[in-house]
Amino acid sequence: MSSLGSPNSFFLAGKKAYEVERSLRFNDSDSPYLNRTPSSAPTSGQKVTFSIWFKISTIGITQTFFDGNAGDGNGLIIQIQSIHNIYIYDLGAASGGWQIESDFLLRDVSAWYHLVVAIDTTQATDSNRAKVYINGELKPISSWSVGSGASRYPTQDVTLDFNANGTPQYIGGRSVGSGFYWDGYLAEINVIDGQQLTPSDFGETDVITGQWNPKKYTGSYGTNGF
Repeated sequence: MSSLGSPNSFFLAGKKAYEVERSLRFNDSDSPYLNRTPSSAPTSGQKVTFSIWFKISTIGITQTFFDGNAGDGNGLIIQIQSIHNIYIYDLGAASGGWQIESDFLLRDVSAWYHLVVAIDTTQATDSNRAKVYINGELKPISSWSVGSGASRYPTQDVTLDFNANGTPQYIGGRSVGSGFYWDGYLAEINVIDGQQLTPSDFGETDVITGQWNPKKYTGSYGTNGF
């Protein structure tokens, strides 16, 4: 990702395009996090897309992107583990409890990455119910490790433990357990309530460099999106 002289901004090389002017710097020793609590029912408890650009400052620690139910620690949670892989689970989704660990590693502290997690539990095909993309590329989870006592994919039509009225949500940390706070940069965070989207809604490939870069999201956020 091309730099504008600081890790706090980046832009699409090769043409005038969308510029992300700011990022947030998280220092895990400060126990930092953002939080919000929806005050209404979601557009859908079965469909959600999470998109974020991130840069890691420290490797070898577990760090949290998002905790969808910061009250009980069993909600939809997205993390990077200490072994540098993506970890996603939702043990609070009733019979649809699922828990997966990626088979690829993220260890470049100099690079910006783009993560998209897109879920639609109404899909008939299990592999379409949860999709994970890094830098615009789909990372099939059929070979990922499955946590003990959990499934690889959500049960069809299950309601996720996320975005419920009055349920607190954390970005950059967890309120239950040891915290697992983020250490690095987070930018351009989008959570879309009620849709399973693709990376093309949030980024595009530079035609000159072949690099994956951000673009402005212009779609709907749904009732509890932000």
